[in-house]
Amino acid sequence: TQPVTCACWQPLHCSAAGAFPHLATASKDNTVRLWDTVAGTSLRALTSHSSPVMQVRWSGEREGRGGAIYSAGRDCVVKVWDPQDGGMITELKGHGHWINTLALNTDYVLKSGPYSHMEERFENLEQQRAAAKKRYAEALSTCGGERLLSGSDDFTLFLWKPLEKKTPICRMTGHQKVVNQVAFSPDGRFFASASFDKSVRLWDGRTGKYIHAFRGHVG
Repeated sequence: TQPVTCACWQPLHCSAAGAFPHLATASKDNTVRLWDTVAGTSLRALTSHSSPVMQVRWSGEREGRGGAIYSAGRDCVVKVWDPQDGGMITELKGHGHWINTLALNTDYVLKSGPYSHMEERFENLEQQRAAAKKRYAEALSTCGGERLLSGSDDFTLFLWKPLEKKTPICRMTGHQKVVNQVAFSPDGRFFASASFDKSVRLWDGRTGKYIHAFRGHVG
């Protein structure tokens, strides 16, 4: 038994009709596990990482296959999984040290599902699923397609379109120490990276172009 390092819910619009979303968890036992949260049982283990898995994200793409799962950690590789059969789709290589953080430019809409700032009422789960699917499609049109971002101990960030190609859209440098957190803006148009170099950097969410550095944490 090893510590669990990360957890991520399946997007509502990717879950099976009539079923609640599944849960993915990452662990220092080098695996990702998928869970049926209603039955309280483990569905399958995703086993291919050679070192502790520190991050997991669940994509809203490939709706007909239940989405896609991205995992990364101390083997310096991002792996892409099919949640339906547990098979590995591909792997993304480029980082030279541990991968500490992952983010999707659709994180906001995937987490909020059918709900927005507007007051809405849903009669059942299927209505919620349909609304979540619509909001996800709208988010994709705003941000120009789903992108994955990774940050590493090698001081760099990579921007990917994992289901289209193995090579990154962009490799971003500038941080002078470990990158420990990345996050997209709610509309996916920008992202921020935080580092042990005491700076926060702002980047363009589509191209990875550097915009600005925020400095002020000096303690």
